[in-house]
Amino acid sequence: MILQYIPNALTLIRLGLIAPFIVLLYHQTYVQAFYIFILAGFTDGLDGWLARHFHWQSFFGAFIDPLADKLLITASFISLALIGMLPWWLVIIVFLRDATISFGVIAWYWLIQRKLIFKPTPLSKINTFMQLTLLTLCLFELAFFKFAPYLIETLILLTTLTTMTTYIDYVWTWGKKAFTSNQLVK
Repeated sequence: MILQYIPNALTLIRLGLIAPFIVLLYHQTYVQAFYIFILAGFTDGLDGWLARHFHWQSFFGAFIDPLADKLLITASFISLALIGMLPWWLVIIVFLRDATISFGVIAWYWLIQRKLIFKPTPLSKINTFMQLTLLTLCLFELAFFKFAPYLIETLILLTTLTTMTTYIDYVWTWGKKAFTSNQLVK
């Protein structure tokens, strides 16, 4: 049935929107960049809903969807830092967290070789919400009008806090699971 591929097609569209988004930011076409970002976010919500609601999940979708999300978020953070909207130290923290998680998943498959059931924690969902809120408001501010200065600064601090907290939580939680799994194999 062809309909079951709609979530994957939406994810591929989201991946395809990253390059135009970056180009639009580079050319200071902020209104269009904002709408591309919103469209990418909409495809993310829609593909997830369709996959869950109609049971159209696939191995490919489980792999490519989080990858598309991470690429969009990373590209957005880097692009906004390049134009001075976000501090580089925050970009580095976000990147290190995501890279650590990604390398941890690869290491798990390579070293532990046991099935990995990876579900985002509630805290991680809050972190994603904070990151997306910060990115959206920065883009909105570029495209339309400036908010009170403390709003973006507060979001930067809250995003830093949730990113660091989830970074530590993932390393601790998955380190324990890896140690326990390794003990079971011996």
